[in-house]
Amino acid sequence: MRRAPLPLILRIAIGVLVLGLVTLSCASRVLQYDKAEEVLRNEEYEQKLKVAPVTPPAPAVLEPSIPPVPEKPGKKTKKAKVAAAKVTSSKKAGPRQPEIEDSLGFAGRRPLKDPFRPGEKVTLALSYFKIEAGIMEIAVKPMVQVNGEKAYHFEVVAKSSSFFNHIYGVDDLATTYLLYDQMIPINLQITIKESKQLAEARTFLDSKTNKASYWQKRVTKEHGEESKKLDWDILPYSQNVISAAYYLRSFQYEVSKRVGFRVADEGKNIVFTGEVLRREKLDTDIGELDTIVLKPHIMVDGAFAPVGEILVWLTDDDRKFIVRIESKIKIGTIVAKLRSLEKGQDSPP
Repeated sequence: MRRAPLPLILRIAIGVLVLGLVTLSCASRVLQYDKAEEVLRNEEYEQKLKVAPVTPPAPAVLEPSIPPVPEKPGKKTKKAKVAAAKVTSSKKAGPRQPEIEDSLGFAGRRPLKDPFRPGEKVTLALSYFKIEAGIMEIAVKPMVQVNGEKAYHFEVVAKSSSFFNHIYGVDDLATTYLLYDQMIPINLQITIKESKQLAEARTFLDSKTNKASYWQKRVTKEHGEESKKLDWDILPYSQNVISAAYYLRSFQYEVSKRVGFRVADEGKNIVFTGEVLRREKLDTDIGELDTIVLKPHIMVDGAFAPVGEILVWLTDDDRKFIVRIESKIKIGTIVAKLRSLEKGQDSPP
């Protein structure tokens, strides 16, 4: 059985920084290649994905008001009853699809309490053996229209520290768009700029046909220009490895509870599950926070895959920010520790 990729944001951030920590390289900056822009361009992917800013609503047109007809006490008009029924039904939680996912706190696919706010950004400092290796930023950008549908815009950035640049330079960016109504991703775009490689990895997920395409174009010191393409069938309502980190925040948590959802990644269909271990007071650079400690598990081809012990701390509130990650590997523990938190705008988009 092939090894499963690291879940959540660990794949993009901790994975690349671990490589630097165990490599005795003397590189001090990212790989330079004069044809990189031309080689890494992906026109096939760009044709599938059309992104535009969200069009602001047209200003309301004020019309002369007509006094309403007084209602008889204790009675509602037929229109009022229909409107009330619609509001009530829209707030009913679950059940919803797919059955693997918990329904508590949802109305259909939408969470009753939206945890995301444009402008939010969590900055985590990544360290290994108590040496700071870099930072990771988990951000929510302004809403966009993707292929005509309203979508969240999520970004994760991983950068090596100035000290670590002398060992292995990292400047990576992951972008994904999550459709607002269905809460499923339509893409994943990863730009990799490192000491030994430049790469663009693209995934397009088509929820109408349940098919996905993956492209990778790469330039390395050892092998020069490389590329590959994968097409595969995906299961309905699948996340990708970056949207999964955000989607975790949509659920309601209690100690001992398990949540699960599907993830599609590089030709594989994965089942992610997370178990709530405990509630914990966490000391951070911004003060003490009430948190929930979650332990992820990964299942590939019907069997749980060993990915080492990984723990994720979420704030114990409606927002559920990721404020700490610990990943044990063979030669130590990598820690992503909260440095700063910007909560974004006051209300959901």
